Amino acid sequence: MPKYSFECPNCTVRFERNLRVGIHTMHDCPSCHEPAPLIMEGFGFAFAEGKPTNSGVHGQDYPTADQAVGRSATSRWGELKERDLVKKAAREHSGTQALIRHTGKDYIDYEPMSDVGRVARRKLTRHAFKVTKEAKS
Repeated sequence: MPKYSFECPNCTVRFERNLRVGIHTMHDCPSCHEPAPLIMEGFGFAFAEGKPTNSGVHGQDYPTADQAVGRSATSRWGELKERDLVKKAAREHSGTQALIRHTGKDYIDYEPMSDVGRVARRKLTRHAFKVTKEAKS
């Protein structure tokens, strides 16, 4: 429940109450029992304490998504280029474009897809295209 602050105009006592969300313009003073008006203090949100609002360094004030999660886009692109080289080698070795991906804990491996697998994938793709086309109509 949110915390609301009130100040009594008669005895100048400030007090807080945890009340349900709603409009609470007045609440009885705990000392004189007269109605005390709501005090508007601050806002419903705050920035993290200790962090400067503007450091003057663009990279710190406006980090990219990669910086925010702590990874480098350059290293990620390097991983993708290495993976493309592995796929290219697997395709050249097998003579087919269709590959099956195996992902392990510490590796990603590719193997050529069999003729039966390619036929099944084509059927599945055609079926999905047909269903999507019918749904749009």
